[in-house]
Amino acid sequence: MDSPLARDLITIAVMLLAAAAVYLVRRLVPPKDLRENNEFTGFTWAFVGLVYGVYLAFTVVVVWEHYSSADDTATNEAAQLSELWRDADLLPGGHEVQDSLLNYAKSVVEDDWPAMARGEEGSAKTNAVYEEVWRTYYNLHPNPSDPTQMAFYQQSLAHLNALGIQRRHRILSGSANLPAIMWFLLISGGVVMVAFSLMVGTPDAWLQYTITTLLAGLLAFAIVIVAALEEPFSGDVCVHPSAFNSVVQSFEARRIAPQK
Repeated sequence: MDSPLARDLITIAVMLLAAAAVYLVRRLVPPKDLRENNEFTGFTWAFVGLVYGVYLAFTVVVVWEHYSSADDTATNEAAQLSELWRDADLLPGGHEVQDSLLNYAKSVVEDDWPAMARGEEGSAKTNAVYEEVWRTYYNLHPNPSDPTQMAFYQQSLAHLNALGIQRRHRILSGSANLPAIMWFLLISGGVVMVAFSLMVGTPDAWLQYTITTLLAGLLAFAIVIVAALEEPFSGDVCVHPSAFNSVVQSFEARRIAPQK
């Protein structure tokens, strides 16, 4: 489970390990012996840093696009609910339809979201409520001779099918599932970048400690952020059910409005 505390602890631990590595290397290899190779080490470090930076940026883009897509999918699903609610006003049994839509929106917030935060593919309770929405539409009997009812009924079915597609996409977008080889390259590349900083010979120990620990901390934090974005519905860096909360509030307000 992603959390700010876990990210901070991992970053601090990596920085401490980097500081310990600097101490060990400076004890085993005098800086003056490494200084003779600084030009070669610096050139190689710059090239490897460029390659790793591009790869890190690519990985961040991949997980961010997945995160953004999950957010858009949830928003589109909520928008379909709003369209269905309005169309139901002109359908026979529209109040029953609206009740089922409200129950579904509430269940997504109260049941589906916590289940997805635990890494599950939605909630069984929400699945049951979703099926109830379909059964409510099956029980509608619009008047075939009323073109308005038939038009809104057909439009509602189109929105309901779109809702189902968005729901399925949301459930399946629970994780970016980066391949293990990508994680290996991401972590090993960070280790190599820190290792290069240990090979630079400098007489000022404080400078090497500072640069190496900051570099290690920055790379570690970037990697744990990638891990946080990989799971868009869990942790503190996650997609929130704001769109569904807004829909629930709107539905409840519309139900009360005619009574005013």
